[in-house]
Amino acid sequence: MAFLGILIIAALAWAVWKKKLQSQQLPPILLGIGGAFLAARGSFLLGLGAIVIAAAWYRGMTWRLGKGAKDIDAADLDAARVLLGVSRFDTAERIRERHRALIAQNHPDAGGSDAQAAALNKARDLLLDDLNDKRL
Repeated sequence: MAFLGILIIAALAWAVWKKKLQSQQLPPILLGIGGAFLAARGSFLLGLGAIVIAAAWYRGMTWRLGKGAKDIDAADLDAARVLLGVSRFDTAERIRERHRALIAQNHPDAGGSDAQAAALNKARDLLLDDLNDKRL
């Protein structure tokens, strides 16, 4: 039984290390594993209760973390804001307006580089995705 516990802990540590799981997802997972252990050892109702609580907790967490648990780094958002020259309080329309103005100057057809245009497009998409995630 101890070997199985070590194997489960190692698998969870690997999943967190490889970013398959976020660290805040661990408590409900461990509660569910503990509930399964209790149910297997004879405390069926207590174990089942722990499993139900863990499932509800984890499900609510995945709703809060978003579909697919998209992880947008704050540093990436800040870099995108600096590149477009917008603040974190600007609206989607302001972000699109700044993008249009900058892309007109930096488009490859206007003498700009492909890399700069791609960076501007990526920054716009990242900021608009972040705004849409906050609205949901």
